[in-house]
Amino acid sequence: MPQAISSSRRSSLDSLAGSPLASPTSSASPYSPTESISVLDSTSALVLLPSQDEEDSFELSSDEEHEEHDPQLEIAKLAIPPLPAATVFLYLLAPYLRLGAILVPNGITSLKFGLANLFVAAALSVFSRNLWFLLARYLRKSTAEDIFLEVIAKGISTAKRRRREKIRRLLFCVTGSLRILMTSMYLRASVDSVYPLLLESLPVQTRLIATLALGLLVFVVSFPKSLAAKQVICTTWLSVFLYTAWLVAALYSHMTGTAMPSPILAQLGVLWNGTTSIAFSFATSLTVPLSASLAGRPSTPSNKTGGWTYFQMLSILSTVIATLLILPSILTASSPNIPGALSSDTRNTVVHLLGASSLLLSIPSVLVSIPPLPIPLAIRRFCKLDLGKAVIISVVVLLSLAPPSMAAFLNDLTIFLALCGSYFLPAWAHITIHYFRRPISIVIPHSVPSTPQTMHPPSPLHSADALLQRKERLLQRSRLGRRVLWDVGVWLLLMPISIFGMVWAGGRLIGKW
Repeated sequence: MPQAISSSRRSSLDSLAGSPLASPTSSASPYSPTESISVLDSTSALVLLPSQDEEDSFELSSDEEHEEHDPQLEIAKLAIPPLPAATVFLYLLAPYLRLGAILVPNGITSLKFGLANLFVAAALSVFSRNLWFLLARYLRKSTAEDIFLEVIAKGISTAKRRRREKIRRLLFCVTGSLRILMTSMYLRASVDSVYPLLLESLPVQTRLIATLALGLLVFVVSFPKSLAAKQVICTTWLSVFLYTAWLVAALYSHMTGTAMPSPILAQLGVLWNGTTSIAFSFATSLTVPLSASLAGRPSTPSNKTGGWTYFQMLSILSTVIATLLILPSILTASSPNIPGALSSDTRNTVVHLLGASSLLLSIPSVLVSIPPLPIPLAIRRFCKLDLGKAVIISVVVLLSLAPPSMAAFLNDLTIFLALCGSYFLPAWAHITIHYFRRPISIVIPHSVPSTPQTMHPPSPLHSADALLQRKERLLQRSRLGRRVLWDVGVWLLLMPISIFGMVWAGGRLIGKW
């Protein structure tokens, strides 16, 4: 059975640039159009395995291929513009310190169980993030939607290109819907935190007014169209700082004898508990576009080895810092309060305000990442307001005003989709791409049949071919251990845990347990 070597190993062909093997059109090359591209017919043991699906689906001309490799066009195609490392680190860290982290203290009953859940969720988050960006590097894609388009619609031919485009739009619709559900849940949690305080100071029912006011504030802050905007970056940094202030205030409140505040979200749903809150806090988002943004050019990963390694370091560092910032909540939630003499109302008020402010300021980075709605050009010329953003904000506000029963269902749906997208989908994509798709590789068969040509004395071509074989085998052997590690992690960790979680969630939703 032939051995497949990943596309990143194609760089070894550069060492033979001066040989006839480097020219696909050379008569001596096994890749010549006049020769059959099969292992049995080729005199070379190295055979380039073409991607027939891509050739059949796109059939690009030479001009189109030239444009596709234009660096400026590649940067323009990025979902997130090129960002500095500090900003990428911010967007990797901020999703960990949102609603899930704030809800962690309310579901912890055992210190050992809470710590085990924390470290397992952190490890799985790092693992799934690495799966995402390795898939992006292998497939040369800059969004998770493009990766799943390769998984789902790989074999669709040119005649069915419209179906491929419909699948692409459906994937963007699902992604946008999940982010809308998240932002509506964050807005609902913020209102639930400040609403009791408003009732004490105002004699009328103000929930609708508070929701509309906070929704308007979110719309103003979320007006930029890119995560590279300074306004979005500043609000995200402020959200992280406010979470840290919330943590300090909650710890101080606990140490002075005040019980941990009541849940910030009134309608949690049946899927929310200590374990799922920790798993939700480590749910990942925007991993693929952020890695492409740091690298700058998603289609040339072989020239960005340092950038990819740097992204791995940023991903691990953000997870470690998030773990350290969530750990105190677990430690204090599982320990008894120390009696104190100060009033608890003031401290609880400060804790709720800080938590609500942190959640509210985390919304803009999620809203900006939602795919824009297709507004007709005539309407966009007539109206200067961003109607697509206005429609999205209106839907978020309406969902945040849902009655308690529907709000609980929306919260359950949100956490289910977020956990599936973070842990199950990267494992499924890894298995499909590497086990059920043709490799994008150079194939080295274990043996090449002897032919009259192979019985001749060694020639420079055969010597170059042997050198290339040795180099490719060494490169493949050096990566074998890591590939086995990823496969073991996918089959023995992510897939079993994901399937068990989905079965448990199904049983909870239908009331079996």
